[in-house]
Amino acid sequence: MNRVPKPRKCPVCRDEFTPKRIGLKLTKVCLNAACVIDYAQGLRAKDFDKQTREMKSDFRKKDKSFQRDKAQKAFNEFIRLRDAHLGCISCDKPADWFGQWAAGHYKTVGARSDLRFNEDNVHKQCNRDCNKGKSGNVGMYRIRLIQKIGIERVEALEADIEKPKKYTAEDYAAITKTYQSKIKELKNA
Repeated sequence: MNRVPKPRKCPVCRDEFTPKRIGLKLTKVCLNAACVIDYAQGLRAKDFDKQTREMKSDFRKKDKSFQRDKAQKAFNEFIRLRDAHLGCISCDKPADWFGQWAAGHYKTVGARSDLRFNEDNVHKQCNRDCNKGKSGNVGMYRIRLIQKIGIERVEALEADIEKPKKYTAEDYAAITKTYQSKIKELKNA
């Protein structure tokens, strides 16, 4: 039983038309040449946009700096959540202080890139005063870090290593995934 298609508006010129059956499909636009061309160009543009998004996604998966920044963001969020009940590691600001909190590194990333994602090396710190204003307030940081994790673990952080770890984009992606799951666990707890 053949159904007669209902009239509809052409998405290009907005005139009413009755779709024609071409093969098994109905026409999407009126059969005005300008409408057919405009509609086809729009489809090509959508395909081009989709291909561009896919290429950008593939590039970002392989882009080391993009993946590093994403991993660092997830790691820092985890540190702030892990230490949410604690005050600043370097000064007397309490946990209920209303300023901005940072994930402060005891050994800086510039000095020891291998400790970038080491949980013993990074703790919640007030952003403006200690982290940025006093360059990490390292003297007080060390004293309070020893109280928090013990001298053995602090000395392990301070020990020199032969070769710093070189991370790949895949390493960073794995770190991001790990810390996103840890964040989820902390939020659910």
